[in-house]
Amino acid sequence: MRHLPPFAALRSFEAAARYNNFKMAAEDLCLSASAVSHQVRSLEEHLGVQLFHREKGKPVLTSTGAIYLESIQDIFARLEKATNAVTGRAKRSTLVLHLFHSLASCWLLDLLPKFKERHPDLDIKLLSSTDLVEFRSGDIDAAIRYGDGNWIGLCSDFLIDDELFLVCSPELAKKLPSIDKLDKLSEYTLIHCSLDPNEWAAWLEAAGDKKLSDANWLDLDSRGLVLEAAAGGLGIAIGRMPYVTDYLNSGRLVEPYSVRVKTGKGYYLVYPEHHANYDVVVSLRKWLLDECASL
Repeated sequence: MRHLPPFAALRSFEAAARYNNFKMAAEDLCLSASAVSHQVRSLEEHLGVQLFHREKGKPVLTSTGAIYLESIQDIFARLEKATNAVTGRAKRSTLVLHLFHSLASCWLLDLLPKFKERHPDLDIKLLSSTDLVEFRSGDIDAAIRYGDGNWIGLCSDFLIDDELFLVCSPELAKKLPSIDKLDKLSEYTLIHCSLDPNEWAAWLEAAGDKKLSDANWLDLDSRGLVLEAAAGGLGIAIGRMPYVTDYLNSGRLVEPYSVRVKTGKGYYLVYPEHHANYDVVVSLRKWLLDECASL
């Protein structure tokens, strides 16, 4: 007869150790924080050892807990691999990817034919919204997120830096003042994306802290609309990668000044660690990294 600890308690311990937080572990497991804490204590009683120090309510692994966690995670990984082999989950034929609507429409949709050429039998489902994706249900394989690359409990692969730079139509670029006369930009329509109210100020500061009149602002609430307006000759806009990639490649937009501002953030492919071996995630990851390396 096997002498095994309760599986539910093992799951609570692993999640609490991974997040260093009972509340976040509870959200991951769809339980209450008190339930997770209770299950961890029951596991400690079952084993007869202390797995966590409780410092002001925050769980900190003991040395024994750290050793036990390493073994538990290895067992979970092998259990999931065995389950995937039996159910075929690791060889899913549908990729479900979550990302911003504007990122999909301005960038990824134009690239997808290349991905389909490489993986013709793979069905692709894009879920676009501004809500932060939750992976608990298991319905989403991966997501493209904007940030600094640090998301607790998730793997992240850097795709591309976020930079601010000016863009406009080729015709308008011929009329613009030189970089040392930026105050004259106020004579032109400056297209503003209300999703980031500070991007123009950040670029102007990097270019010499010029103060421009707001008399000729055009305010839009969509990154795609901003770029379309600029490409149509309505004014000058802030371009950001990778949204503006196709516009620059096609020549519909040009970069009139060489000043670029790194925001310190970027775009990342993110997914739970246990999705890393899914065939669809492996294929997407390799393709996206190759594409973004050439930008």
